[in-house]
Amino acid sequence: MVSSVGTEYEDIWEIVREQVDISREEFDKKVNEVYSKGKAFLTKRAAAIIVAKKLNISTQQILYTPIIGRLLEVGATRMARSARGETPYVLFTIVNEQERIPCVAFGEKHISTLKKADDKVVRLKNYLKAKLQKYSITKITEESIIEILDDNALPPITDLKPAWAESLKDIKERRGTHIVKVLVIDESSSEYLSCPICGKTLEFVSDEWLCPEHGSVEPETKTIRRYILSDRSGTFPAVYFGTDVQESILNRLIVAKGYFRNDEFQIQKIYWISDNEII
Repeated sequence: MVSSVGTEYEDIWEIVREQVDISREEFDKKVNEVYSKGKAFLTKRAAAIIVAKKLNISTQQILYTPIIGRLLEVGATRMARSARGETPYVLFTIVNEQERIPCVAFGEKHISTLKKADDKVVRLKNYLKAKLQKYSITKITEESIIEILDDNALPPITDLKPAWAESLKDIKERRGTHIVKVLVIDESSSEYLSCPICGKTLEFVSDEWLCPEHGSVEPETKTIRRYILSDRSGTFPAVYFGTDVQESILNRLIVAKGYFRNDEFQIQKIYWISDNEII
């Protein structure tokens, strides 16, 4: 029978049972043995941490409970240099009902997972916390775990308030990727040569087409759509490289995700387009 005091360390037990072949009764027995030896200085939770460590469970995994959120944005792959060599990393942000969580992930495996997980629900485990000048960041090391969960684990990303910005001006001032509702008051389109892997615009250098992230590639021809977006904060130029829009969205309201690069709003995804023209 499991003692009710086990609720003090239920989360620790969940971590242990996923990684160690041990029954709950045996785990509770070990916790009670450690507690009885040092109860003048220990809580049952502290005793459970000691037992978990003896079972080779990472202390970081215990101290920092798993974080769940939808993947809002993933930056370009960069390289971190150290005495051990170079390690690729990306900055990314997840969002849930309560907050936006800035993160950084190291290692090709994590980067590959994140690049394919836009808007998906992810769980971060065995991470670290790093303090930057203005804020803290969740650090995903090569020993950390990123899991993609069932989509029902969180509401749709458009229902998560921390993902939204009040206006285009707000996004421009705050930086980062946000969701916003705006009106399209002008549109045009043209073709461009893009990377077949990531869709970024190519440059022609020394007789070959170069992607800023993937190097020399065989170009693809795609359509770039340019808009003028409007809300109560003003009018702003925007660009969209996606293909999932109808011929014209002029004078229609849209719900879009994006960020500012200089003075231009980079639309990453369009979630909704009004059925009728607004004006």
